[in-house]
Amino acid sequence: MNAKFFIIPAFLIGALFLGQISDSYGHGLGSETMPPIMVGDIEATLEVNSSTIYTDIDGEEKGIRQISINFFETFTNNDSNQVQSIDNVTFQVELIKAGDVLIKETFQRDDGILIMNLTPSNNEQVQVMERETFASFFGLASEQYNFEGEIFENGGLYEFEISVITINSYDNILTDPVNYELGISIEETTRYEINDVNYGKQELGIVTFFDQITEFDYNAETKEITFSFPFEWNQETIDQTTVIHEEVLVPKTFGDLLVSKYVATLNEVDLPESMINIDDFSADDRLVHVVVSQKELQEIFSNNEFSENKITMVVKPESDLPLSGVTENGQFKVNLWWTKDLMSGKYTVIRYDILDTFLKDKPIAVPYDLKIFHEGKQIFSKSNVSSDAKPSEGRPSNKNDFEWNIPADVSGIIVIKFENMNGSKLANVEFPLVIDRKESQQISSNKIPEWVKNTAGWWATNQIPDSAFVNGIEFLVKEKIIVVSDIEKDPSTPYEGIPEWLKTNAGWWSEGRIDDKTFATGIEHLIRIGLIIV
Repeated sequence: MNAKFFIIPAFLIGALFLGQISDSYGHGLGSETMPPIMVGDIEATLEVNSSTIYTDIDGEEKGIRQISINFFETFTNNDSNQVQSIDNVTFQVELIKAGDVLIKETFQRDDGILIMNLTPSNNEQVQVMERETFASFFGLASEQYNFEGEIFENGGLYEFEISVITINSYDNILTDPVNYELGISIEETTRYEINDVNYGKQELGIVTFFDQITEFDYNAETKEITFSFPFEWNQETIDQTTVIHEEVLVPKTFGDLLVSKYVATLNEVDLPESMINIDDFSADDRLVHVVVSQKELQEIFSNNEFSENKITMVVKPESDLPLSGVTENGQFKVNLWWTKDLMSGKYTVIRYDILDTFLKDKPIAVPYDLKIFHEGKQIFSKSNVSSDAKPSEGRPSNKNDFEWNIPADVSGIIVIKFENMNGSKLANVEFPLVIDRKESQQISSNKIPEWVKNTAGWWATNQIPDSAFVNGIEFLVKEKIIVVSDIEKDPSTPYEGIPEWLKTNAGWWSEGRIDDKTFATGIEHLIRIGLIIV
């Protein structure tokens, strides 16, 4: 008997049976109860749970991926809908990640419950842990099997092949074993440091509930966040994928991305507005959720052909203004914008809406304090009661705005704080802004001459050595034939030679398979590792 399933986030969708499908992939963190099947005269079900528990190991907090596999008899008492464990179950389990078999073991479980703890460590090879067992996150008293390995540091897609060999007695070997193929996509967070010309060093992040992120880029000019992960573009995969859920983490110190609305694309296809949601309830980061339904995936697949088995998402602000934030207590939202460029010694008008999130973002009249800080020093303050009228309805001046002559000695980052809304000490929200904004000067893709593609193509096919390519690009940069910014060598980036992906990109660019912007990131990399001096 064969059954093939995948794990989906329990908070997003319910159970799903996929039947006879050649491949199976899991897409989420949660639990799944498989549809019952008959094993002899017993109706049995396989239930799989997954979660991450954090515990102290040798003085260091580590996230342990806990997998619980439970094979049990269903509805043994129709009156009470009780389930009963199946005794003396022999499981044969293969755990596969990125095509590599990590674990291939046979387990005998008296109670039909198998718990596997996957613990990150420095071991390159997966090993059985000689360690006191952990308490089960799911409250199960079953003995646990603990494995450790370097690969468990990361989340992403874990594939399981599970066979049930015996039930009720270890001597009762099933002539037709029950076989399951399933996948569990474990949450993984990856941080990427950028150095913004206005806000300095910031850490953007991606939380993936699908497979591991393989590419990431931030374009300071367009404010585009681009990331990619593997995805098999075929009908079987679409049928198995109920949802794709990704989260973009935006630090609340990065004012340019604290906008009220984002747009997103998947492989250059626009995603509906309903699939993009902002969560401002975390203290340090804004979460931008991108949740793509199976219906939308099917439509994208039916109407497009993709040459690569991957998904590339691009998330960016719909517009620069207004900025938006939610108070600590979650009750109020503030939208903030201004009428003129923020420049030292210049006049501007700062405007804002104060909205009640509990009333579907309705404008509300509440008292508030507003303060502006520069380099830790307060430079402006006002207190008032906001208007409950919409801007289009006409509202009294100075309720939701103020005229401001920016001091001549104020430049760089300022912080506007709204405090004590409606008298609550938790009704606070703040916005970092920039006075005298510097424009980003990333490599200008439209300044790269077409004839440079010939050189890139020769290098990609090994017709010229690395040194000739690097020297040629450096000359073009210095002569401003290729325009670059003030990018400097990053001392934290070790030089380990020119990466193979850069040469591959050069070849693809010479053939027109990738755009100038993508190729330009390779030139920036050469500058950062110190091969090109500008």
